[in-house]
Amino acid sequence: MTAIKKMIAIEEIRDRLSPLFNDEGINLVLLFGSAVSGKVHKQSDIDLAFLFDKPVDILALTNKVIRLLRTDNVDVVDLKRASPLLKFSVARNGRLLYEKSPGIFAGFYSLAFRMYVDTKKLRIAQTMSVRKFLESRGLL
Repeated sequence: MTAIKKMIAIEEIRDRLSPLFNDEGINLVLLFGSAVSGKVHKQSDIDLAFLFDKPVDILALTNKVIRLLRTDNVDVVDLKRASPLLKFSVARNGRLLYEKSPGIFAGFYSLAFRMYVDTKKLRIAQTMSVRKFLESRGLL
């Protein structure tokens, strides 16, 4: 993948992706990562999260996105398959590019928040387990 010489403006990303918005079973598209946070660097890519209403060939969609954005430095995430942590991060910090109908984003945000809260104990246990392992190896 090639680095983006200059990050494409959010509005331009939305405009370039607009041909996708009426097909592919797409309900929601969010931009996230450095393009939204403003922490763009030489290795930055364009991170896009999609919520679908039917199964989609993610590789074919990624190829369409690459053609529309005219860069291969793109990461595409299927929000139904994403971890609770990633879902919540995208919902909280992402920029809405497309919503098929009003309320879809609000519903996704609510679900992402509940999943994030429900899995907090698991994330804490996982962190403690990794920490103990690293300490036992003298790596911490």
